[in-house]
Amino acid sequence: MYTQALGAILGLIACLYQYVYGQLLIIGNKPLSDMNILSIFCSYTLYPLCIIIFFMSLFLMLCSKHPNFFGKLDRVNKFTTHVTVIIGLLGCKYYFIIPGLLILYRYYIPVLLEDDLKKTKEEAQKQELIIELLNKNLGKHTIVKLLNVSYEEVEIINLQYCQTK
Repeated sequence: MYTQALGAILGLIACLYQYVYGQLLIIGNKPLSDMNILSIFCSYTLYPLCIIIFFMSLFLMLCSKHPNFFGKLDRVNKFTTHVTVIIGLLGCKYYFIIPGLLILYRYYIPVLLEDDLKKTKEEAQKQELIIELLNKNLGKHTIVKLLNVSYEEVEIINLQYCQTK
């Protein structure tokens, strides 16, 4: 949630930067002749969307204790964040890459790191099982064949466990 709020603030800064350099229109100005309909649409929607995303992330932090309301608001938040990032990339181009990554951080980084988390959990479970089997005085070669680990791993865990014992 905090990364989404930070991304929204950086998105607002990117919008202001684009407004200053004339790439986006300021609300109330007359459209320039070299602007197309897409840039006009992005100009009028991106800044309010970033403000909405900022306040929605703050509101989600406050409502995280109510699961029914949180789930409904989270679905709306997910749709709004994706639309904001798409419009931001169309309107601000590469200036909106970092804010877009921060806004979508919550939805995609845990998915990308899921394999690493599973590996660390499996390694921890395997280590606990090796320690348990060593406590039962099972032979190291049997543990190697049973759990398909290297003899060095079993020896290192045995030395570490014996030192802490």
